[in-house]
Amino acid sequence: SNTSASPSHLAQAPPRRSKPLRRAPPVSIAMARVAVILAVLAAGASAWKPEPCNELPEGVPCAKLYKHPQGSTTVMPCPVESMSSPDGCSALFGEKADGEQCPQITCPKALGVEMKLVCTGGCCPTCWAP
Repeated sequence: SNTSASPSHLAQAPPRRSKPLRRAPPVSIAMARVAVILAVLAAGASAWKPEPCNELPEGVPCAKLYKHPQGSTTVMPCPVESMSSPDGCSALFGEKADGEQCPQITCPKALGVEMKLVCTGGCCPTCWAP
């Protein structure tokens, strides 16, 4: 009896692949694809604005860019004329002081697109991106 022989499960040949492996595209094609994707993302990274309200389909809420008070980064309530329920917002705010009425948020970037504060009918601005 041969005690140095390896166990039978180690001596088996690896299973054959039924499909051939796909070759990766040449480096120049892959790099071109990446360059196009990056260019598209960079073009929309900071220059976007919401569509004009008069060009939106019926029922789609209008989004207007929020503007901080001059010289301030405090997030204040949206303009009263943009609120869908000014009385409801007034009740929500109650006696809260400026800077305490709305969450003090900053908008992140997602997939290279900077989200921006917008007013869409609510009491306070929210982060939004196209």
